[in-house]
Amino acid sequence: MNRILCFIAILALCSCSVKENRTGCPCELLIRPETPLKTEGNVLVSVVQDGVVVKQGMLDKEDFEGGKCLLTVPRRPSTVTVFSGIKEMNTLNGRKLDITYDNQCDELYTCSGKALPDADTYEYVAGMHKNYVRLHLRILGMPEYSSIAIRGGVRGYDLVDALPYEGIFNYIPEPVDAAWTYNVKIPRQLGDCLKMNVVLRGKIVRTVPLGQLIASLGYSYDEDDLLDISMTIDLDKSYAFMAVDDWGEAFTSTIDFGT
Repeated sequence: MNRILCFIAILALCSCSVKENRTGCPCELLIRPETPLKTEGNVLVSVVQDGVVVKQGMLDKEDFEGGKCLLTVPRRPSTVTVFSGIKEMNTLNGRKLDITYDNQCDELYTCSGKALPDADTYEYVAGMHKNYVRLHLRILGMPEYSSIAIRGGVRGYDLVDALPYEGIFNYIPEPVDAAWTYNVKIPRQLGDCLKMNVVLRGKIVRTVPLGQLIASLGYSYDEDDLLDISMTIDLDKSYAFMAVDDWGEAFTSTIDFGT
C-alpha cells in the first residue's frame, strides 16, 4: 500500500514539473467589436501575417456583435482588419474589397490593428471608424434630359492594410428629388482627381473638379473618421458652395471653379 501511494506521489510530482511547449500550436482568435456596429450589412474579417492573409471570413452583423467570430490562426504577430457594412462590394482574390463599376461605396466602418495571438486563446477588440464619405450634391442649372456621373481614382480597399487602392470609380446616381439633389457614397480618396461629369445624350458637356474643390476647403482624407460633405453647384455661374458635416460655419466656402 505504501509503495502504491509513493508511486502516485511521484506521478503527480512529474506531471506538475513537465511544461508542454505549445509555441507550435494554433491560437483561437476571438474578434469582436468595441461598440455596436453603426450600419447594416456583412462583416469581413482578415488576419494578416508577414503580408499574407492567413485567415479570412465573412459573417453577418448579428454574429459578429454576438462574439461568434472565432478564427484558428498560427501564434505569430498579426494584423487584423475588419470591414463592416458590406452590401454590394465584392472581394477580389481575398486581397481587395472592390467597388464594382457603376456602383458606389458601401457604408463602411473599418478597423486595422496589431494583434499578438501568443496563447491558446486571444481576444482582439475592434474599434471601428467611418471609412466612406457621403457626398450630398445639389445641382443648379442642369441641362434638360441630362445626368451626372461621378468619376474617381479609388476603386476600393486593400484587405491587408485597409488602405485605399487605385482603380476606376464610376457611378451614375439618380436624383433623390425634382431639385437635382443627389447622395453619393465615395471611398477614402488618395488625391484630388474626383470629378463630376454632366452627360447629355451620351456626351460629356461639362466637368466639375470635385476633388480640387474639396481640397480647397481644407478637407482631409487622413482623419480616422471621414466627415460628410455637402455641395451646391451652380453650373450657370460656375461656383460651388460647400460645407463639411460637423465642422460648423467656419468651414463653409464658396468657390469659383471656372468653365
